[in-house]
Amino acid sequence: MQIVVATDIHGTSDSLRSLLSGLGNPIVLSPWLNDGCPFPGEQEAVAAFHRNDGLTTYQQQIAETVNGQPSVLIGFSVGATSMWHYIASTQCNAESRAVLYYGSRIRNSLKLVPRCSASVIFAEHERSFDPCTIVQTISDSGVDCSIIADTHHGFMNPVSANYRPEIAQAQINMLKSLLPANFT
Repeated sequence: MQIVVATDIHGTSDSLRSLLSGLGNPIVLSPWLNDGCPFPGEQEAVAAFHRNDGLTTYQQQIAETVNGQPSVLIGFSVGATSMWHYIASTQCNAESRAVLYYGSRIRNSLKLVPRCSASVIFAEHERSFDPCTIVQTISDSGVDCSIIADTHHGFMNPVSANYRPEIAQAQINMLKSLLPANFT
């Protein structure tokens, strides 16, 4: 079973790859063509991503990479939201398992229903919305949802100002438990 990771707006970095190495050798996708982020700031990157229909493009990149195979799917922020759309599509293999972190735009697609087992994990503090409201709505549809106390959007990414290394490592350990024995 392959592991596919869809990064956040910051894209790929050596520090993120190092964190993810605890999962073996995952396929790491980025919303950008090269490592890092091609914009000077997060707000410019987010604006460019959405201006260029980034969620749809990223979802297509995920679908092409997964290619219908059962997979462990991990997404962060825009990667989580794009993966949310993917796991609700007919392209998603029902034997897959998704864990999506702080996909804030999931709030715009609450009627989607995942075709595979899914967990959605939010930071306690978000600028744009109240995670509790979304967790209640998604939980009612049978998706496993949680909020990690005392965190902000980006707590899993080493290049984020909100990075929480102890929480990130605990989450990597949890993700390892989802993998088949002797996988990593």
